[in-house]
Amino acid sequence: KMLSKALLGAAVAACVPGAFGFAPSGVSMMKTRSLTLRGPRMAGEKVGNVSELPPGERKITKVGDQDVMVVNHKGTVYALSPKCPHLGLPMKTGEISDDGPCIKCKFHGSKFKLDDGKCVEWSTGVLGIPGTQALGGFIGNVGGAKNSPATVFAVEVDENGGIVVDTSKTGKSGVAA
Repeated sequence: KMLSKALLGAAVAACVPGAFGFAPSGVSMMKTRSLTLRGPRMAGEKVGNVSELPPGERKITKVGDQDVMVVNHKGTVYALSPKCPHLGLPMKTGEISDDGPCIKCKFHGSKFKLDDGKCVEWSTGVLGIPGTQALGGFIGNVGGAKNSPATVFAVEVDENGGIVVDTSKTGKSGVAA
């Protein structure tokens, strides 16, 4: 029974770097503002610092050859493609609402959650003009597949307040600033 516990402890140490206060070479135990990350540091690129992106602000940057919009909504930083998946139009000036939170494409009213990109409204009008819902519905049938999600990217804030975006990881975004 003692041997089983020793083997279990060794297995945990091998599978969970830092479990006993140390980590093998090449594995960091990087301290972030909100949690301790154990394992390899997220691959990605520093795109700025949280002090340069106060709540309510957003900026477009590049990570490799990928355009990325970084948004600070009420102290949570998100990273996403600045293009609407419907027709590829820019979402940089889209309204951000608290319900989700979500960003709305100002051209056709499509609305996407910032944390996972899920489409919650698809092509509800044209340029925000009242009475264009039918035209918006028609336009929603061209371009990207109906209800396509926005592309969101993994983001973290390092111990120095640096915002790091990894465009190779999609589907989840958002970290406390």
